[in-house]
Amino acid sequence: MRREELLSFFDNSPTARLLRSDLGAWVIAFLYDTFKASSLLSIPQSELRARLKEFQSEIHTANPSTMPGSPERYLTQWTQSQWIRRFVDAHSQEPQFQLTPHAEEAIRYVEDSITRRKQLVGTESRLRLIIDTLNDIVRGSSDDPARRLDSLQAQRDAIQHEIDAIESGDRFHVYKPSQIRERFQTAIHLLRELQSDFRGVEDRFQQIARRVQQLKASGMGNRSSILGYALDAEEALKHEDEGVSFYAFVRFLLSPTEQSALRNQIQNIQQLTPLADQQESLDRLGKMVPCLLAEADKVMRTTARLSSSLRRLLDSKSEPQRTRLTQVLSDIRDAAVLLRDSPPDAISITIDTDASLQSPFSRPFWTPEAGFQSLPSDPISIAPEQIELLASAFSKLVRLDMRKLRNNIREATFEGNACSLKELIDRSSSDIGIAEILGYLQIAHDDAHDIDFTHHELIELHADSLLSPPRLIRVPTVLFQAKAKNRDFARKPR
Repeated sequence: MRREELLSFFDNSPTARLLRSDLGAWVIAFLYDTFKASSLLSIPQSELRARLKEFQSEIHTANPSTMPGSPERYLTQWTQSQWIRRFVDAHSQEPQFQLTPHAEEAIRYVEDSITRRKQLVGTESRLRLIIDTLNDIVRGSSDDPARRLDSLQAQRDAIQHEIDAIESGDRFHVYKPSQIRERFQTAIHLLRELQSDFRGVEDRFQQIARRVQQLKASGMGNRSSILGYALDAEEALKHEDEGVSFYAFVRFLLSPTEQSALRNQIQNIQQLTPLADQQESLDRLGKMVPCLLAEADKVMRTTARLSSSLRRLLDSKSEPQRTRLTQVLSDIRDAAVLLRDSPPDAISITIDTDASLQSPFSRPFWTPEAGFQSLPSDPISIAPEQIELLASAFSKLVRLDMRKLRNNIREATFEGNACSLKELIDRSSSDIGIAEILGYLQIAHDDAHDIDFTHHELIELHADSLLSPPRLIRVPTVLFQAKAKNRDFARKPR
């Protein structure tokens, strides 16, 4: 570390400001209890405010002068200090808060320092971890077939030697309780670091989204240049070491086989007698898989929000409104500069708009939600023959492809002529069943085609076999138009 880097870190880093803050211990204690101990990735504003108020009440019992301000004041200060981040989630009706990478670093530093004081220093397990990692690097980076073969044969000989010792009844090496605890603490330490690193990956995607919004708001670039910047930045992030490691982690964690093996290993570790006194760490380990899945899902949702922002910002239909708004803001800024030396006594704004009136009687009456009565479930026993019949019937179910049916309608009305349901079925080259007829009727209803319930027509379906007679289906008269009518309740054809 160079002197300039240290001075810049202590002067500008939010992590250093949190550790050096007068209230740093209280802030870290509250953030740890709220987010890390509860395994929460984000928390609504009202709940965070209530928790902070309760936390202040607890500490005022012994320290009345500590954190005397309102919860809103501290939440605002912590947000401005970049210790927590306030954002709006599409699935919530109020703002959400989450830890920033700087707060994660401070909490991890304090937690590691306190843990080292309470527990033994794992030198032997760390040395073996380093040696195993170096061996794995040498083995995995070599493209020499002979060298790789020698390495695999050495592993095979070691495994075979241990198998022979067990089969012959000889004593084999088993970890001592101290070695088990030492390696377990190393694994928990790595798990804490892994959970903290997610904020850094998520922050990189958010930086791209913020840069896209800044470019669009400033009017410095057109849609193509902004889109090119966003795609290039996201693609570069995926190919950087950080992005490559994250997406490999996601593929590994989302594998059902890897998940099952990991859960089995966790259950085996929780049953080890030497770790009986490590209850807090065992609880953290038990929550490992769901916590990591939630962390990965949150990062993936951040990338989805980036794509949504791109679609919204680059929408050509709203481009004139954004251009007009940018021009109006620029005119207001220019007028303010001209009036800077001689500001007017009063400034007023007149908004010319038409009043919109709405009758309160147009709103529907409130209806209570449907309630469900829970009944005790009795065990159901099914004979094996019945299971075979059900499985056979399930395998014969016909999959209804709505997209294919809509393509048939589009091809039949491509030249602008309307087509009835009977004509559409007659010209179909594939076999049509009752399921397809119901699908056509559903599309006619959803896409607002013409349905005449006063007149009906008969549709003949082909027989399933030569011995079965053809079936006649009586349905309302349906006329598929080249383009669905514009009705308030109708959806556009897909």
